[in-house]
Amino acid sequence: MFRDTRQVLALLACAGVLAAVLGQLNHALAPLALTVSAPGLLVAFAALRLPAGTGLAVVFCTGLWLDAAAPTPFGRQAALLGLAFCFLHNAARRLPREETLVGVVSALFVNLALFVVLAVVDLGSLPDTPSGALRLLADLIVSQVFTTLVGPWFLALQRAALDLAGVPPPAGARRPA
Repeated sequence: MFRDTRQVLALLACAGVLAAVLGQLNHALAPLALTVSAPGLLVAFAALRLPAGTGLAVVFCTGLWLDAAAPTPFGRQAALLGLAFCFLHNAARRLPREETLVGVVSALFVNLALFVVLAVVDLGSLPDTPSGALRLLADLIVSQVFTTLVGPWFLALQRAALDLAGVPPPAGARRPA
């Protein structure tokens, strides 16, 4: 199997683990009317550590997978994750990409950006806009705390999955796309 394909499959398995954890957490938080989302964690590692083609394939396939279970238009999350990947991948040239702190902070910024975009798109469709805005703010705070706490573990999981698959990300400079 090709190196890029093994990287994509290993990171998709990690995305499945994170989706399962988020599903269980959201089920537990349902009585409190809170929802946790962490799209930044799905984008950060791929954008910071992988070549453009491989990273975009991981992020786009993950977005399609999330779209399959979401009650939103199909392809919306895939497109937004792909767009976030492109922005972060271009900015990654100026960042120390292998640092865990950089990965977590990048994930936090991606979370914030995607949350704001989705809030602007969805806020008008809420029946009670002021209380809906407060609920979105609470969801954002909980999501950012979750990303901060789980981010180092998830970045390490992705790195370990690539090592286990025998296709570690290149150290230092990325390969050309």
